[in-house]
Amino acid sequence: MIRNSTSTYGSVAKFFHWVLFVLIGGMLVFGYFLDDFPKDVQPLTYNIHKLTGLTILLLMVLRLCWKLINPTPVLPADTKPWERKAEHLVQYGLYFFLLLMPIVGWIGSCAAGHPPRLGDFEFNLPIAQSKTVDDVAFWLHNNIALVLIALVSIHFVAALFHYFIKRDNVLRRML
Repeated sequence: MIRNSTSTYGSVAKFFHWVLFVLIGGMLVFGYFLDDFPKDVQPLTYNIHKLTGLTILLLMVLRLCWKLINPTPVLPADTKPWERKAEHLVQYGLYFFLLLMPIVGWIGSCAAGHPPRLGDFEFNLPIAQSKTVDDVAFWLHNNIALVLIALVSIHFVAALFHYFIKRDNVLRRML
């Protein structure tokens, strides 16, 4: 089944979820260790990080578009109102920050004069080089990473809660 139904996610939504899971998890770890790479390979490692961030941005935009034209599987009937609110808060937080983080990183890179490159092509933005914009953007980028770690952790624990404690199908419908 390609499209979502009211009871389960379709293959496209699952594709977006799991590819983004791998990319985001990898980026959070990779980003943390970027400065630990030898200086001679840091330009390459930073560029890989930037290009992967742009890939995440593109996939998140596509995922959001897919979400808007597909039903969302409903939560089990016994889900408490506070659980529904928490689920929506975490889900919308993930979408918001997973769109914002690569945009802020991209702005910071361009403001620093080091836009992402693919061969001879630069993914530049119409932003003047600015140390202030660079500093603010990367401060935001680093702090958004912490927010994302918290949101992903909550999302993960909630999935395990549904599977092991509530014993419902919330986790299985994404597998």
